[in-house]
Amino acid sequence: MRGFENFLADLASEEKFVCGLLEQITEYNIKIIDRALLYPIDGFFFGDDYGQQRGLLMSPATWRKFIKPRLAEMFDRVKRAGRTAALHSCGDISAVLGDLTDIGLDIYQTVQPEIYNLAKIKENFGADLTFWGGISTQHTLPHAAPDEVKKVALETIKILGKGGGYIAAPTHQIPADVPVENILALREAFKNQ
Repeated sequence: MRGFENFLADLASEEKFVCGLLEQITEYNIKIIDRALLYPIDGFFFGDDYGQQRGLLMSPATWRKFIKPRLAEMFDRVKRAGRTAALHSCGDISAVLGDLTDIGLDIYQTVQPEIYNLAKIKENFGADLTFWGGISTQHTLPHAAPDEVKKVALETIKILGKGGGYIAAPTHQIPADVPVENILALREAFKNQ
């Protein structure tokens, strides 16, 4: 609505405007949530990219001030109805994963192995979160040999699936440059688990 760069600049210089904009978006989303809750669905999938390869796109304090309260309001609506809250965010959002679990997040997608130490994120947040992703669409799927794809997929399942709480999947939509053989290898690894 504002453009990415404009919105990031607004966070630093236009607090009143940002609060008004985010409140309107939250109100709109809550109307959608309330309407969807009339149907027998299992949960809601929220999506925003709060991170990039090296951390948040804004400071944790800024995220907590502007984003967290609005997400908390939407998650609360979902959780009070006994439904699941899932969130997609690319990038390294480790600085706010604890905040997200505090406000009711159940499933975090996408877990990028280029960013996260999978064993560490499982250890730190695996009791509170189900992880979705973990198979690299940046490196493994487009560039590895099929046997390596299988190996990586099985290792990822072993790490993130320990004790449950893992949805085995690529980190993101499979890009067009991924060889068909690698997609078939990934499928086979998943089927044999």
